[in-house]
Amino acid sequence: MANPRTPAAKAKVSGAAAKNPKRHKDRKTPKKARPIGPPYKGMTKEQIAVWREQVENMPWLHAGHRLLLRQVCILGARMETDPEMGVSAMQALGSLLSKLGATPVDETKVNHGEGEDDDEDEKHFG
Repeated sequence: MANPRTPAAKAKVSGAAAKNPKRHKDRKTPKKARPIGPPYKGMTKEQIAVWREQVENMPWLHAGHRLLLRQVCILGARMETDPEMGVSAMQALGSLLSKLGATPVDETKVNHGEGEDDDEDEKHFG
């Protein structure tokens, strides 16, 4: 089975596009992704609180992430109310957060935009 296709933004950030420019030259990324929007109407207040926290912490989310974010909210709210939440539910939450680029390792793979929060040392040593 072939490896999954690397998205253009990830290929650029990880250096894969520089290593194999022909492989990545025709890859397109959505230019006008719609914003994430408000929480779903059927969500509880606890789930909405998780939604708002995650949207604030992950500004790269857009409408394509809504369903995954809803699942994060359900599990995140459950984690607050159910101290006996099972291992499989915790693993599912971790997997969902990883897919959204919200874990410390995965957030380095997200293209946060260029020129933001320039490091002062980079001006001298970069």
